[in-house]
Amino acid sequence: MFGRVAGAMLAVAAGVSLVADAARAADPSFADRVRHADVSRGRDLADSMCSDCHNFDRDGSAMMGPNLYGLMGTHIAAIADYNFSPALLARRQQVWTVETLSAWLKDPAGFAPGTRMGFDGIVSDQDRADIIAYLGSLSGGK
Repeated sequence: MFGRVAGAMLAVAAGVSLVADAARAADPSFADRVRHADVSRGRDLADSMCSDCHNFDRDGSAMMGPNLYGLMGTHIAAIADYNFSPALLARRQQVWTVETLSAWLKDPAGFAPGTRMGFDGIVSDQDRADIIAYLGSLSGGK
């Protein structure tokens, strides 16, 4: 009897593992999505959604929002020529990574309650991934 129960439990566990593997294959991690994102599409999306307030040029100055050139991998609220809100200054020990940028772009007010950024967020995982891939392509910093 024990052998049948153990065998059944093993079969169920294997099935759960296969389902989990299939789910991961069907819905890749967000970091994987960014690795395979369309940088050109991200540039176009950033142009249409972000460029009224943000600059993306190496030597560009801050506008209503900070210049985003070289942002990836820097500390949050660390851009010298911009006056950040207390909401973002409270997160300055964190770094802009794929994960932090995704959370910020998805829900700025949820990520940093009290932020001055008047933007509702980007619901689409793919749009966020493409924009983040574009931001990651802007290397060198200021």
